[in-house]
Amino acid sequence: MKSIFTLATAGLTLLIASSANATWIPNHQVVVDAYISGDELTETNNGSIKVVEYNTTKINFNTSFDTNSHIFTAPAAGLYNVDARYSQLKCGSRYLLRIGISVPNAAAPGGNHSIGPVTFADIANYGCAIPGIAAVNGVMHLEEGDTLFIQGRYQQAIYDISRWNYKNEYQNRLVITYLGVPTLF
Repeated sequence: MKSIFTLATAGLTLLIASSANATWIPNHQVVVDAYISGDELTETNNGSIKVVEYNTTKINFNTSFDTNSHIFTAPAAGLYNVDARYSQLKCGSRYLLRIGISVPNAAAPGGNHSIGPVTFADIANYGCAIPGIAAVNGVMHLEEGDTLFIQGRYQQAIYDISRWNYKNEYQNRLVITYLGVPTLF
């Protein structure tokens, strides 16, 4: 239920809207710190887009991140910084890995039309010592209840999934920080 308050001071009228269900979050508060653990990356990826399966959380403010669907729901309106990292290890071949943040309220697993900020990692790793890491960082304005997910894709299809299951919680990480409500002052 929303209500409007009027404040009159020295001839200045200020309208303040409030919501009985509004969630207050301090500015620069980390609301999600999630990573991939276990065997969450074992599905075949033949070059199609998939939701990145961050399945374990260290911070999950108001359970705003669903570890089963891997979808984030904004607990309050405002600006959010989304920092996502996704690493893959493919031995003996060169490949291109893409990671992106979905646009608000896109249907998972999404597609090219549903992708917001996106980056690529061009992996020229012919050995197996260093994983390919694609990372994306973006600031997005979300309304309370808006949803986001991270999607990844090999741009060159890799049919051997033995290295698709590369687990490293420091490299396969999603951190979402609430920056606050933008002001004009």
